[in-house]
This record gives sequence, C-alpha cells and structure tokens, in this order.
Amino acid sequence: MKINIVLCALLALTACGAPAEPDTVAAGPATTAFPAQVTNCGRTVQVTQPPQRIVSFFPSNTELLLALGLKDRIAGQVWTDQSPPKPAYAADYASIKVLASGEISREALLAARPDFILADGEYNFDGKKLPTIAELANLGVPVYVDAAFCPDTTGTATLADTGRDLDALGTLLGVPDQTAKAKTTVEVALGDLRERLTGQPPVSTAMVQIFDKQLYGLAGGLYSDIVRTAGGANVLDGMVPAGKNFDVVSVETVAKADPDTIVYHYTDDTDRASSEQWLREHLGQTKAVRNGRLIGTPAADYSALRAIDGTQTLARALHPTVF
Repeated sequence: MKINIVLCALLALTACGAPAEPDTVAAGPATTAFPAQVTNCGRTVQVTQPPQRIVSFFPSNTELLLALGLKDRIAGQVWTDQSPPKPAYAADYASIKVLASGEISREALLAARPDFILADGEYNFDGKKLPTIAELANLGVPVYVDAAFCPDTTGTATLADTGRDLDALGTLLGVPDQTAKAKTTVEVALGDLRERLTGQPPVSTAMVQIFDKQLYGLAGGLYSDIVRTAGGANVLDGMVPAGKNFDVVSVETVAKADPDTIVYHYTDDTDRASSEQWLREHLGQTKAVRNGRLIGTPAADYSALRAIDGTQTLARALHPTVF
C-alpha cells in the first residue's frame, strides 16, 4: 500500500465485474463533542476541533474522505501514483491538490499546513525524511493510521478494521452520521457476499505483487481475510512470517502450491502489463496461468473502504456464477 502499502514499507525499510460504489454523503454539522480522542496503533490521537486541513496518504484514504463528504477539508494528497482513482471519485479526486505523487519531503508536508493526517502506515514517519508521529503531534498535527496496518496487528487484521476506522474517524473528524452510514453500507455489502457464497467451495488463490522483478506474497492479516471473504483460500498462508502480511516468496513456492487463481496488485497500466508478463513468464506452468486465471487489481483496492470493493471484485472473479 505505496507501491501498495505493503511494498512502500519495503521502500521505507522498514475486474471482473464492476464493484459496488460506496455511498457519498454530504458533510453536515459536526455532532461529536470536542476535544475528541481515539486510540490508534496503541497511541492516543487527539483533536481539539474538527480538522479543516487534512492531508491524505494513499488514494484509498482520499476516496474515503470524499465518500464522507469532506472534499473541502482535504488540503492535499500524497502517493497518488499508487493507484488510479475509482471512476465515481475521479473528478473530485483530480481537483484535490497533489502534494507529492510519491514520497513527500518534510518541507512540502509542513508547507501544506495540515491539521490532521490520514495515513496508510507508520513507515512514512521515520523521523528522517518526515517527522515521527509523536513529533507531528507535538506540532499540532495528529496522525491516524489505517487500523489494518498498525504494526502490532498487521498479521491479524481483518475487514472488521474498516468499521473501526469509520467509528474513529467519525469521532475525530466530527462526521459520525456520515461514518455510520458508510459502516452500514459496508455491513450490507459483506452480508450480501456471505449469503451469495454460502456453500461455495473455496478457490485456491495466491495473492501477490511484483516489485523490482521480485515476487512478493501477500498473506496473513487483511489480505488473507479478503481472500477468505471473497470465497478463496490463500495458498500462501503460513509462508509469510507471523505478524506480517507480506514477504518475498520464491517462484518455486508458488509453482508448487499451483493455485487455481493468481491475484496480483498493480499501481498503473504499465505496472499491470509488466506484472502480468512477468507472471506468465515465470509461473506459466501453474493452473492459474494455463487457464487464464490471472486477476489484476489496483493496489488501493485493499485498504480503507476500497477493501470492500476489492473483496467484491475478487468474489465476482472467483465465483462468477453466483453474481
């Protein structure tokens, strides 16, 4: 998630069927009491009033803010090169200032005068190129990190973390009615998937990403929960170290698992084409490649509200007859 959240963590060192579009609701008067605070990644995140200059790290977080009707409160976005926006949000997305298409500098971030940052991971804030989260808090810039990618829970996160994020952001941003409606939409969508997939045998699936000609397995935590919820079984479960949700995997490992379907993440059309070519060249012996079961999905489809869209897209691909 920056070259997917996952692969950006590395850099920092650390559709078959159209998915349902989330409802967008107008932002009304704040009803949350301020000051407000929540616990996030083991830290207390506090705001004294509804943030008015939010900076979003990662496309899915920008879309989440748009879905909540907060377009006029977004001061800028970062890491926009990691996925194209969903069509429903493309126009509004394009109108929001791009602070950096990739990694942002300390100077550029602070020049945007943010009063709140919504981030896809802690890796951005290492105290070197950017201030730490604690340093930003001392500057009056609280940081909220997607719950599914908190370091201590990355390996055990599930789609339920989407609801936790919505609850927390409703409190911090002063839009509880909007987040409650979005949460209901999520619950209805997942309930529909569960009903449709009842009795369907799980499809053997490998979720991967190609970066710098290296194969990474995405398994454990949110990624495997998405595969399970979509009616699949991630063959790479157990091949990623405990507490993580990605790692380098060998071509031989995936070939031996011989999944029926390979799902790969991409950032743009060029990355999509090169990733598919790489998979065909290196895993051509697998059932997935032989049977034309390579499914490319944007990296942003697996975080924030788009994690629900990504799950729906994957379910349609794995079980087309029930849709």
